[in-house]
Amino acid sequence: MATVPVTGTAPAAPAEPSGPSAEPLPDFGGVDVAAVAARTGHPVLGEVAALLLRNWPPAERAVAYYDDGPGPTVR
Repeated sequence: MATVPVTGTAPAAPAEPSGPSAEPLPDFGGVDVAAVAARTGHPVLGEVAALLLRNWPPAERAVAYYDDGPGPTVR
């Protein structure tokens, strides 16, 4: 088996910026997941949407919580 000597190194990839992005995340709150599950032709997307619907809590039990957001911490 022949070997090829390595001469030098690959150029370094540009560094990713650290910290949160100034660009807000898109709001997908208005997506009709049931319609996506019913109408998609993509088998994986259909299964994911169906799984979301099976595990979706009722409105009175739904909670949105994150501890690393930009707002005040509520404890």
